[in-house]
Amino acid sequence: MDFLRRHLFLILCGIGAAGGIALGITGLQAMPKVGEEMKKSEAVYRNLEGLQNQPVNRSRIEAENRRIELVREDHAKVIDKAKELYGYELLVPEILPYGDPEKRLEFRRRYHAAMRDLLSSLKWGRPAGTSDVQNARDLIANEEAERKQYDANPNPLIPRPKAFEGPPKSPADVLTKAGAQTDPVARANLQVAQRIFCYARDFGEEKATDQIVPSLDFEPIMANLETADPPYPEEVWRAQLGYWIQKDVIEAIVAINEEAAKAITDASGYPWVGVMPVKDVISVRLFGGFISPQGDVYYGAAPGGTDKALPPGTAATVFTGSGSGESFDVVQFTVKLVMDQRDIPLFLERLSNGRFYVPLRVAYKAIPPNKKMTDKIYGSEPTVSVVMDFETVLLGQVFRRWMPKAVRDGVTCRPIDECEEPPQ
Repeated sequence: MDFLRRHLFLILCGIGAAGGIALGITGLQAMPKVGEEMKKSEAVYRNLEGLQNQPVNRSRIEAENRRIELVREDHAKVIDKAKELYGYELLVPEILPYGDPEKRLEFRRRYHAAMRDLLSSLKWGRPAGTSDVQNARDLIANEEAERKQYDANPNPLIPRPKAFEGPPKSPADVLTKAGAQTDPVARANLQVAQRIFCYARDFGEEKATDQIVPSLDFEPIMANLETADPPYPEEVWRAQLGYWIQKDVIEAIVAINEEAAKAITDASGYPWVGVMPVKDVISVRLFGGFISPQGDVYYGAAPGGTDKALPPGTAATVFTGSGSGESFDVVQFTVKLVMDQRDIPLFLERLSNGRFYVPLRVAYKAIPPNKKMTDKIYGSEPTVSVVMDFETVLLGQVFRRWMPKAVRDGVTCRPIDECEEPPQ
């Protein structure tokens, strides 16, 4: 005990030295692990620092920029392809959105001529009129007089004036050739039918009624070519758009009728309205504006009759549910025709293939045979009155550069930058 008291200080110093040695040994044993952790931390730091300063992050940024550039290039290609598919050109260059008054007056003249060219391309005609019937009556009288004169003084060197033999009507109560030869109304209408490919009605010669309308949707403000008052820009836009769409419709009709005429001619037949796929263009009409995404269900025109076509006018009515949006505008139009029932799919294909047209509805009803051969003669094919609703999409980046402000105000999206305001 005295030993402990006398040597306590030394003993404590020794214990402390031994503890320090033990702790030192323990620490030295742990140093490799600490070093490993420090190396790990240093590697993480270097990686983090590389994100800021090394080319790894720059390459990622460059890759992302390239991806964005490719997306933009693809978008530009899509727009260029769309322009190619539309294929539309203004009737008067730079007329839209705000052509000067002289250009707008020139547009009225060109629009009038272009619409008339569309109508003429149909090789159209109307049923026989009063003068046609009178001419047929005179012809019948002359032929009868020639036959009587021949019978009174026959000449063996000259054939007797031709006359069809047989009853005037068949057992099915259909007018025969013999009957048509002596019926002035039937004969006049048959003569007209054999000169044309389809029936139509002009937009300028006769006053329209609710039951009888012009075949094409002609912008009324463009009718008077004598006025010095130019049309407004929005009227120019409406007329231009209507011309574009109707041009596509009429070109599809002309194409299938011309193909049928060639096939008939090649087979030594005679092409006339009675054997054409499209026999009558009753009405082509556009809805007066863009289609809104909202709206009530409204049913369009029914087949039959000669009243005008009536587009649905709402997105809710059609199966696509399409309405104008931020990137595009939707237009609806309706085509009312008399045609061979078997050629309806061909017309739909010709109008829609390679274009931005979607058929929305097809409705038709049979047209009974014209046994008396009066008025419009459609022939013996299975003929129907058909109504077809369509919609077309106008891509904003293609068309909004041409839209006047009054037109764009009716669109649900904001105007694009390149659309200018009218000059002050």
